[in-house]
Amino acid sequence: MPPTEARPFDDAALLAAWERTRLLARPWKEVALLSAATGASAEELARLQVGERDRRLLLLRESVFGGRLECEASCPACGTRLEFELETASLRLPSGDVPESAFRISDGRTDVTFRLPDSADVAASSGPDRDPEEVLLSRCVLSATMNGAPVDGAALRPEVKERLSERMAELDPQADLRLDLSCPECRHAWRAGFDPAAFLLAEVDDKAGRLFAEVDVLARAYGWTEGEILALSPLRRRRYLEMALE
Repeated sequence: MPPTEARPFDDAALLAAWERTRLLARPWKEVALLSAATGASAEELARLQVGERDRRLLLLRESVFGGRLECEASCPACGTRLEFELETASLRLPSGDVPESAFRISDGRTDVTFRLPDSADVAASSGPDRDPEEVLLSRCVLSATMNGAPVDGAALRPEVKERLSERMAELDPQADLRLDLSCPECRHAWRAGFDPAAFLLAEVDDKAGRLFAEVDVLARAYGWTEGEILALSPLRRRRYLEMALE
């Protein structure tokens, strides 16, 4: 599927997207958000490799909130709180999505043909009483043989499963972003995962909450409808809020 670049959201569109995704579980929440932003169907977007989906979410983040991300983390050694900034451009890797691609690993005894996970695979592996690794293997291993005999993906030896996971990460690094962090207090260094979808969803929730509060204040003060308030530019709306709260 060719890329569909995100369209800028105004405040009304952001609230509509928030409402559309509010009751969904992940990863359907981020799929629906991306669908609202681009016009592509959720079914198409769910078939994107996870890394390509996240690359597009980073583009959406740039469009809505800009390219600078204010982040925080806690040192796992001493608990010191770190504040730092990231740029979406440095997190966004080149597009590598190749639908229907198949890949292969072999160690001489075991031969595995597989594909990379998509959002539907992640959703299937996220339910209660499910082993995420086993579900992903059963869905993403296209064929496997051990000493020439067919085997199920879940029956692969542990070392083969580990190599398979490593190879998936190598092929789709955007799906498993890692940050190299260092504590200024105790000098402990570690690698932390970064989830672009979770970051953006939290920002959308926060922005929606602030918009609802603004609409509430201005509707009470002036009797305007939600549509009339959201149609105001942010600068004009802020000035009316200042006067309403004086």
